Amino acid sequence: MAKVLDAPPWWGYSKEHGWVVLDRTLHSNKSGLIADFFFCRCNDSSTYIDKRSKWVAPHYVYASIYISSLPPSESEAAAADFQLLKARWPEFHDVIAKEYKEWEDELLQREHDRVAVEGNRKIVKARR
Repeated sequence: MAKVLDAPPWWGYSKEHGWVVLDRTLHSNKSGLIADFFFCRCNDSSTYIDKRSKWVAPHYVYASIYISSLPPSESEAAAADFQLLKARWPEFHDVIAKEYKEWEDELLQREHDRVAVEGNRKIVKARR
């Protein structure tokens, strides 16, 4: 459980996805990389991948900035929703970790298959 607390998650709002969370402990979500981001959509606890270049307003807005941008009546409701979502972080983290592992395994398998095919092509060319 300590790993969950090592890098705080990034919470934000997306017009397309609603409330989202970015687990910064995942390799692809770390700073300084060019890999796509692996997000969790909070309304249905599903994960999705999005381009790192889209991680800017208006596509994604940091939670506190989003809440403060709303009119007072909406801001209070959004702040309350956000607090409830933050309390569900362990649940979101479990979903993210499981689905990220499956995604990584799939990427590795595709790379393995690609290398195997390319290796076979090189062997066939060498024999000719």
